[in-house]
Amino acid sequence: MPTYSVYRVDYRNNKQELIGKLVERRMKERTNNAADMLRLAKKIYATSSMDTNIFIQDQSSGGGLFGGA
Repeated sequence: MPTYSVYRVDYRNNKQELIGKLVERRMKERTNNAADMLRLAKKIYATSSMDTNIFIQDQSSGGGLFGGA
């Protein structure tokens, strides 16, 4: 199962901080997997309007960051 790390940009020191992880439990590949996981991460981890700059990184394949403003 693919695992995604969820990051947020801390505006005070301009660094990315790890805020959580998501596990994708879908059995088959779909067209918008990364976009759907980013939408879910924003729904779960965004606590204010400042938290809209959230990124995810696919840990299982070592992929790059996805998401942001």
